[in-house]
Amino acid sequence: MTTQDRISSSSDRGLLLLIDDEEVIREIGSEMFESMGFSCITAKNGEEGIKLYQEQKTDIRLVVLDIELPGLSGEKVYEMLKEINPDIKILLVSGYGKEYLETFFFKQKVVHFASKPFQLSKLKQTVDRLMQE
Repeated sequence: MTTQDRISSSSDRGLLLLIDDEEVIREIGSEMFESMGFSCITAKNGEEGIKLYQEQKTDIRLVVLDIELPGLSGEKVYEMLKEINPDIKILLVSGYGKEYLETFFFKQKVVHFASKPFQLSKLKQTVDRLMQE
């Protein structure tokens, strides 16, 4: 069973979609998000992420999206997800700093951001804030 197919039955916070091209981030990130009470599915690129979101959009409560993706860029995936569901909760993640993303990718303030590598305590605080909105 792949990480993409694995959905934990012990989730109480709902389904989370993690889109990242790095396998280690998908594996460790899944474990971290599952420890926060989410069921987690993953996608290795933007195309796969969009497909999974379209298939399970009624169940997905949060998308964690890497900005640097092969093929369809994270910025484009973000725009496409917002077109599908303007109210979708998206947490942007990157090895770049938040200010870099605001300047070079989004040309606006990025509200929900977590830097890689993830630190569980900071990641949990960010996710908790986002989920309360």
